[in-house]
Amino acid sequence: MPTPFAIFFVCWIALAIGSWIFYSKASYATKKAAHPFILTAAGIAFIGFAEWIFHWRLPWFFVVAVVVIIFLNFRLTRFCPQCNATLYGGGGFFRPNFCSKCGAKLQD
Repeated sequence: MPTPFAIFFVCWIALAIGSWIFYSKASYATKKAAHPFILTAAGIAFIGFAEWIFHWRLPWFFVVAVVVIIFLNFRLTRFCPQCNATLYGGGGFFRPNFCSKCGAKLQD
């Protein structure tokens, strides 16, 4: 396994574990405030690793795809102020309006 890919793999697993802990334990206000920064940092890290792995010849449409994915994640992820659940837009490109855990109406 090439060294850049191995480092990417280890870092991405660490990021996934850290994100899982953050999104399951953090408060509503913390999640709402930090979510855009976490998405942006993860996207920049992913593009950086991809550039490194592809020897700085990454196609431009790859960067555009990552930006679209970040935008959709930002737009479709909601947080419940009642039970602190992290909710993802399921069934297409629609944001949830109610919490699937406790049934509370979600705020914008």
